Amino acid sequence: MASSSSTKVILMCYGGEVMEVHEALVNASPTLKSLIREKGVDGDNKINLPNISIETMCKINEYVKKHAEAVDPAKNLDAWDEEFIKVGLDTLYDLLQASCYLKIQNLNDLGCKTVANIIAGKTPEQIRQTFNIKNDFTREEEEEVKEEFAWAFEKK
Repeated sequence: MASSSSTKVILMCYGGEVMEVHEALVNASPTLKSLIREKGVDGDNKINLPNISIETMCKINEYVKKHAEAVDPAKNLDAWDEEFIKVGLDTLYDLLQASCYLKIQNLNDLGCKTVANIIAGKTPEQIRQTFNIKNDFTREEEEEVKEEFAWAFEKK
């Protein structure tokens, strides 16, 4: 890819909304690098991301830009990351889905850690309620699973 300072990369998000992205986002995403390489840097330089909303891309751009500007990201950004990821479940889901697609591993790890913290110590029923998951087991099937994997249901 040509120098990002001379090449504008525009993302066309869900609903046709467009945004120019920070150089750090392109550098952080193997997916974007690949799409740019396939398309080339001539022409309109619009990369189509129809499954990612503009709001989600703005959040991701903010995250990547902050991490790119940090002198020592491992030490300086834990508190910032903690505040950044305090979002609703819908936004968290969108960030996880987009960071996975864009292959932005540190953001995906942060999202997964957040989900793990949300479910830690909860019963399966509480987890279903939190994430609005329908229980598709019959009562008999659920008891069968509990018997077969009793070790997983032991209270510590």
